[in-house]
Parts: sequence; C-alpha cells; structure tokens
Amino acid sequence: MHPGGPMSVMLLRVLTLQLMGLPRPLSGSPLAVKEPPPKVLKLDLRTDVQVQEVSQAFLSITIDANLATDPRYITFLGSQRLRTLARGLSPAYLRFGGTKTDFLIFDPKKESTYEEKSYWEAQIDPDTCNLSPIPSAVKGELQLEWPIQEVLLLKEQYQNKYKNGTYTKSTVDMLYSFAKCAGLDLIFGINALMRKSNLQWDSSNAKLFLDYCTSQKYDISWELGNEPNSFRKKSGIYINGSQLGKDFIKLHSLLKMYDFKNAKLFGPDIGQLRKNSEKLLRSFLNVGGGVIDAITWHHYYVNGRNATQEDFLNPEVLDTFVFSAQKVFQVVNETRPGKKVWLGETSSAYGGGAPKLSDTYAAGFTWLDKLGLSAKMGIEVVMRQVFFGAGNYHLVDGNFDPLPDYWLSLMFKQLVGTRVLTANVKSPDKKKLRLYLHCTNNNHPKYKEGDLTLYALNLHNDTKYLQLPPHLSDKRVEKYILQPSGYKNLLSQSQGAPAA
Repeated sequence: MHPGGPMSVMLLRVLTLQLMGLPRPLSGSPLAVKEPPPKVLKLDLRTDVQVQEVSQAFLSITIDANLATDPRYITFLGSQRLRTLARGLSPAYLRFGGTKTDFLIFDPKKESTYEEKSYWEAQIDPDTCNLSPIPSAVKGELQLEWPIQEVLLLKEQYQNKYKNGTYTKSTVDMLYSFAKCAGLDLIFGINALMRKSNLQWDSSNAKLFLDYCTSQKYDISWELGNEPNSFRKKSGIYINGSQLGKDFIKLHSLLKMYDFKNAKLFGPDIGQLRKNSEKLLRSFLNVGGGVIDAITWHHYYVNGRNATQEDFLNPEVLDTFVFSAQKVFQVVNETRPGKKVWLGETSSAYGGGAPKLSDTYAAGFTWLDKLGLSAKMGIEVVMRQVFFGAGNYHLVDGNFDPLPDYWLSLMFKQLVGTRVLTANVKSPDKKKLRLYLHCTNNNHPKYKEGDLTLYALNLHNDTKYLQLPPHLSDKRVEKYILQPSGYKNLLSQSQGAPAA
C-alpha cells in the first residue's frame, strides 16, 4: 500500500479496497525522500469465524431537516440525477432528521411553494417513478440561490438560534417520492419540542402528520426529536430521560392506531456520550427502551471550524470512535441487553463539516475506518450525514456532482457484504495500518459465495506491502485502489481510471 496511502479493497477471490495516503513528492523532486527497501507485512486473516453480521442497509444516508427550512429547496429532491446517485446506495435507510426536526411544524393547509407546484404540475403520473425533471428555469434559479441559503443555514447552526418553520403536504410528498424511487426506506424525525405546560409531549401535530401519511399509504419509520441532550441549549427546554421515554411510549401507542405496514421506531438520537448525555440515555432506556427497534446515537470526530488535515489522518483521532461506541454499548448492555445499536447520524466533523476537508479525498480515511470499526463492533446501521445538503460533509454537491466519499460509499456498497470476519497484520504499529475483512457482497454479479473483501487504510508515510496467509496465497486477488489523481486534487481513482 502506498504512503499515507490509498484506501484499498481486495477481493479474495481476494478483493481489496485500499485507501492510500495523500501524495508525496515525486521521485526526482528536490523534496523527495529515498525510501528504504520495502518490508513485507504478513496478514492474519481469520475466515473460519464470523464475528458480527450487519444489516443489508448497513451504509445508510441522511437528508438534514434544515433543507426544509425554506421548502423551495426540497424541490432539489426531484432531480433525476440526484435520485440516480441515491439509488446506487440502495438498499439503505434515508433519515430525514437533525436539529431542525424539533423546529418544524406540519401545516396541511398551507399552500405549496411555487417551485414545488411547478415540479408536480410537470408530472404526467406523479404516483409513479417515471417522473419528468425539475423545470429547467426552476432548477437554475434554485441552484443560483442555494449558496446564499447554505450560508443562512450554517449561520443558524453556528449561532445555535433556531426559528420555527412549517412544512406542507407537498414537502412530505417530495421526500417520500425521492426515497421510494431511489429504493430507500424513509425514517422521518418528528418534532419532540412541542410541549404542554407540564412538559409532556404534545402529539396533536404529529397526529395531523400521521393522518396525512396514512391517507397517502406512505410506508415510513419514525424518530422523535434529535439530540435531546442539547434541547436546553437550543430551545431553553429541558427534558430528562425518563420523560423522553414516556414520550416515546406515547408515540409508539399512537403509531399502533395507524395502518403502517413496516413502521419502526428508533431513538433517542443522543449526541456524543458525556456525563449528562449518558445519564439521559440510561434513564431513557430504562423507561422507554422497550418500544424502540434500535438505539440511535451520533458521532463526529472533530469540530469542523478548526479541524486540520492531520486530524483526518491521525490514528488516535480515529480511535476516539471506539471509546465512544464502547460507552454506548456499556449503557445498552446494562439497561436493554441485546437491543440493536445504530449510528443514527455521523460524519467527519460537526458544525456542517470542515471546509476543504470533509468534502475531499482526505475525509475518506475517517469514513472508511468508521465503517470498518462499526461493523466489527456490531453496530448494525451507520447513517452518513449528509447525502445532499448544506455544509461540507455532503456526498453530492450543489451541482449534483458526486464527491470522493460518494464513490467510496458506492464501492463499499457493491463489494462489502454483511458478514464480518477478522483481519490483523503483524506489524509494530498496527494503528497506522488499519484492516477490515468481510465476506464479499453476494449480490454482486461478478462474485460468488466464499469470496472475501479486505479493505485497508495506510496512514504511514511510506509504502507498505501486504502478504496473504498461506491458506489464501493461491487465490486470485482483485484490487480496487482509491487515491487522489494529483496533489491537492479531489478526484479518486479506481484501478488507475478516474472513478467518475
């Protein structure tokens, strides 16, 4: 593996996906350093024991609810290109949630925006997925204004001052159409900050919303609120874990009154576990943990406003995820043993991501490593923030062009299966050479049962050579190498050809 290295995937047959480090000076450059003779590192791959099994929807995605702050921009989800890119990541969940979840109110009587109306009026049969594109004039105007809207959304986030807004039936229709036509299962976050005077959850607006979804026969799963540990900071309202548990029980009872075919309930979408949030999670699970289908928590490595490239390549930073996940599992095992754990929202850096980092090749190290660690630790689903939207951590940009982490996600979906095995390397510094082993995705037409996928990240500053163990040394190896096509270039390459 090359320095700082490419990311790579190997298929055994063996398949390897390699993520290589950022480029170093070319040989002959005055900055070039002569490398010592290559040292071959022996791999220890245990293929006889399955250590975990994750969901087919293990790699899932989100749309931040702040996209509906101005519902005009929900019209972006009518883009055929955006839907095609999302379909590439199916099967997956699509979570519509985030801080704005708790500041959005459903108004079934409110008129749709001009942009939403224009889109739906252009459709001959809006109930199918054979849909016409966004009218070009509408699309052009929205894309022209989107950078200004992004600034406003990020400003609201940085200042931690949120205003209530409304969303309409048309907004819900667009979101559901996007999910259905991309082959994604929609999870919708309901406002948890609608409170009665005694601080009990006021479900009246949720009932209006559920009435509409039922009338349309929408098949949706649910969350209630986002990061309840920060409610006081964002709204001045404090809700303890016990009360939140009662609120989830109330929502669960409400959902049973409706005819949703496959509706599930997830929560509490707790932020990163510290003393107070751990206490909230524990009391929530004791009271309401019995009614949820999976426990959701959020994780980011660093603050996007001051993150550095070194942070993205630092094994100690990457390992902070392990410590956070272990805390969550400890609380779960002590309160609701056996309950599934999901990473309900995650990316490299919070606050919308790190400019010129979270949307580049460098972010692939945090993303691929988190996928590997999550699978190995038994996290069933990982939801990437965001597929499309404001900030710097999106998979697809405002021009509907896929970014490096999209291609990495697409390859992961195609090559990595649900059964998790064990991979180690005989090296004095294992933290900088990070390896993960799965059975290959048996839905891929090119590969068959028994094939293996090894994915690896090289954080060293020199090239590493890996040797398969004797029992696999005669197997065919196919390599998929992701690396920048040039210094400070955002493109990834697969087997020498641009992935795009």
